[in-house]
Parts: sequence; C-alpha cells; structure tokens
Amino acid sequence: MYHVVVVGGIALDITGAPRGLFRLRDSNIGDVRLGIGGVGHNIAKKLKDYPDMEVSLITALGSDDWVAMLQSDCQRLGISLEDSLHATGPTATYLNLLDDEGDMLAAISDMDIILKLSPEFLSEKLEKINGADYCVLDANLAPETLAYLLEHVTCPVFYEPVSCAKADRIGSHIGKCHTVKPNRFEAALLSGCNCDTLRGVYRAAEWFLNQGVQRIFISLGAEGVYWADSEGCGHIPAEEIQLVDTTGAGDAMAAGIIYGSITGQSTEACAIAGNHASAMVCARLD
Repeated sequence: MYHVVVVGGIALDITGAPRGLFRLRDSNIGDVRLGIGGVGHNIAKKLKDYPDMEVSLITALGSDDWVAMLQSDCQRLGISLEDSLHATGPTATYLNLLDDEGDMLAAISDMDIILKLSPEFLSEKLEKINGADYCVLDANLAPETLAYLLEHVTCPVFYEPVSCAKADRIGSHIGKCHTVKPNRFEAALLSGCNCDTLRGVYRAAEWFLNQGVQRIFISLGAEGVYWADSEGCGHIPAEEIQLVDTTGAGDAMAAGIIYGSITGQSTEACAIAGNHASAMVCARLD
C-alpha cells in the first residue's frame, strides 16, 4: 500500500457551459453543474483511482452549510480528512466558465480559507506527512506555509503551481521540490523563459533542473507534455480525442505522474501516464 499526503485546496466547484456559441456580456443558455473540486482534492481523488493507494488530504474546511457536502464526498472516495483544519469562514469556491469547445473561458477562485493552513498548524502534522511515500503541495497555500513545509518535509514533494496568480508563492524554495508540474504559462512565469515554443519550454525545463528540481513536467495543453530530468528529456504529443471539457485535466495528469513516480517508473513513463490520464478526463472517458 502506498500513502500520499496532499496539503492543499478543496472547494465547491460551479461550472457553466453554453449550449452554443458563448456570447460575452450576455446571459447564455447552457448547463450549470455543482460539484466538489479544488486542486488538492482533485489530485487526491484521481490518486484513489489507482490500486493500493491510501490518500490523506490536509485542507481547511469552512463553517457554512457546504462543509458537509465536502466531507461526504471525501468519505465516499476514501480520502481521509482527519488532519484537516476546521476554520470559521465560507467554504472555498471555484467558478468556472467554459467556451463552446469545452475549454476554460474564464474562472474565479475564492480559496482564501486555505490560507489559514499555517506553519503552526501544520507543524503538528509533520510526523504524518514525513511518514508518507509522497507529499503533494498546491499553490493555494500561503507563501510562508509553503516555505515551512519545504524546509521540514523529508519525503519527496510534488508541487502543483495551480495558476499564474499563485505559482510564484513558492519563491526561492522551488529547488526543494522533487517534482514540479506547471503548464507552459506557469513555467514561463517561474523561470522567466518565454514558453511559446518548444525551444523555450526546453529552456524553462533546464532552469527548473538547475534550481534542484529532479523531475519537471510542463503541460502544453493540446500539444501534450514536455518532461525532463538529469538524464534526458522529451515531448509526448497529446492523444487524439474528442474534447468535451478540460476541467480537472491538469489534476489528472498530476495524479498519473505521482503514481508513476511512487511505483518506480521512469520520468518518460510518468509523462506518458499523466498525458493519458489527462486525455481521458478531457474526453470524459475517465
């Protein structure tokens, strides 16, 4: 049995998709769905799809009526919340609007409650985190919390940058991560390299390795994923699928990469596994 501790966000997800062409500054006829998301939760959920996985999620739960829905979802999935913080405030919420092709048009993330996961609170969880096979951190955490964990966590750390608005919360501690999985925009922001071309992506990957990161995976959306480690690098093209909805694709890729790493697969094999997991989500075949 493998044990992964995820420290990061869980949220109420609200997703809207138009039934035709999306018209800005207008009320679009479409479909709205309510679910449970958050990067930390989504990675934990996808990890539970793999065999022999024990997953704990350390997050911050609000005090409103939605918290029971979040707890019920994790209980159903077999994700432990026993070490999570119960805080006063609204449940984290993520509002996502899709375009007529099923890709993200815009989103608003209200994850402020996750910032209450302080170094002081997490210091009491270190023994459990360090006893895991892998620790996953997402950038919904406060900069001081990320810094504290990267100074004190001894098991391999996977860092998920979440978004360009939050990616650089990790600051100069990026090199303490075993594995990092940004998309090309987050990679450009963190590295200072232009990632519009594969050559630029290669330079960004080299920057991460030079900081001390052991494995880097840069998600390229419809172009697949670029991987690199100290022994080599490569580009895995995206699988040909019928795109339905990209929501959660990056988190599924992360879970595939993490499971591959835990089970001793090469960096390239992890990239292939993550790429496939992402494609299955985009096609809603997962």
